[in-house]
Amino acid sequence: MRNKEKAMGKLVDYILDFLLGFPEKQEKLVGYTADKTHFADYKVVIVPSDFFSEKVFGTATSLPTLPLPELEGVPVLFGQPKVEKIGETLVCYADLVASSFFLLSRYEELLVAERDEHGRFSGKFSLPYRAGFLSRPIVDEYGQLLRSWLRDLGCEVLEPTPDYSRIVLTHDVDFLYNFRHFRGLLGGIKRTVLGQGVDFKTVVKSLFSLENDPAYTFPWLLEQDKRVPKSHTIFFVKAAKKRAKLDYPHYSLISRDAHHFFELSNLYDCEIGLHASYASGVEPALVLQEKERLQSVISQPITSNRHHYLRIFKPEDMDMLLAAGITDDYTLGYADVAGFRLGTCRPVKWINPITKRVTELTLHPLTVMDCTLSNENYMALNYEQALDCVQKLLLQVKRHGGEVVLLWHNTVISDRKAYHKELYAQIINFLAS
Repeated sequence: MRNKEKAMGKLVDYILDFLLGFPEKQEKLVGYTADKTHFADYKVVIVPSDFFSEKVFGTATSLPTLPLPELEGVPVLFGQPKVEKIGETLVCYADLVASSFFLLSRYEELLVAERDEHGRFSGKFSLPYRAGFLSRPIVDEYGQLLRSWLRDLGCEVLEPTPDYSRIVLTHDVDFLYNFRHFRGLLGGIKRTVLGQGVDFKTVVKSLFSLENDPAYTFPWLLEQDKRVPKSHTIFFVKAAKKRAKLDYPHYSLISRDAHHFFELSNLYDCEIGLHASYASGVEPALVLQEKERLQSVISQPITSNRHHYLRIFKPEDMDMLLAAGITDDYTLGYADVAGFRLGTCRPVKWINPITKRVTELTLHPLTVMDCTLSNENYMALNYEQALDCVQKLLLQVKRHGGEVVLLWHNTVISDRKAYHKELYAQIINFLAS
């Protein structure tokens, strides 16, 4: 019992520190207790709901019901939207700790059975989407409420600077090239014959020169990325030996083309991360094998990961990332709808939703992915709608001093029928202004 209480204490401390957003000790500022004899020990007290009780936690009754109540315009998942002054202490009956845990740990994904064709938890199944606040980082708004109350009580608590704390421009290398091998050449000729937007001259030129291959858009992407001051570019590279069907096409990490790509990434001081395979979604142990294979090729440590198809499912997947030496993961966004899957736009330590333990794996919330905007099975936005959607998300990140994480594939840039090349350039302009 003591171990459980200790773990719970660490969880509460971490969440309160995360909400307040500053490293100073907050023990005397905010408390999480229903014991009225301790209310006077704090400036603000959050009264726990029954969410963490043994009878409720892990059961269907722990899921919030819609519509959600609001406290000062912010949806509350647990507790009552009520605040009152008791003596010199402000007492909040909305359980902001449990509400934050629910979102930060992706707790609901343990209990909601629906999955899409790739086994993923869809954004449209999520409570934030159904409640209409997926485009708002609600956990960060909880922090705003706490800081505002503390200032009203005379505490010197500052708001985060309204600016991006970090801009991470990421590119998943699903295809290194299109037509650089015999199979690709045959596929290109077939697409030419069928009139699928590929001309024969491009196919032949690609066979003889990597730079002429339509998928090799990395130089253009890197020139765009470097226009954003202090941005950081990460290429997530596939390294699977054992592959599922959707891990194809395969490119050799030791080929001349791959060597050329790695030289280019070094020239622009880019990070190489692991793009864990589709197969690793059902065999998490593959992550370590793939990481070691990529690491041996580039002779650099690999500490960052993103799962192919954003296919990350269970706490066991996170445990395997930790066991493989991955310190930072960039998978946590929804494929089908843009928004804040973790309820925050700031990097957060992974909280195991079963054990409630805070780990050393840092999750970087994915702000938006290119195909989420355009895919007819996802948001199906036109150019103007997509630009408006991205800009609104970026303004939310900026408002809360959060981290921007964009995912743009090299292949969407070469699609003449899509708007992603123009859209990416406009987003870069927005970030660079």
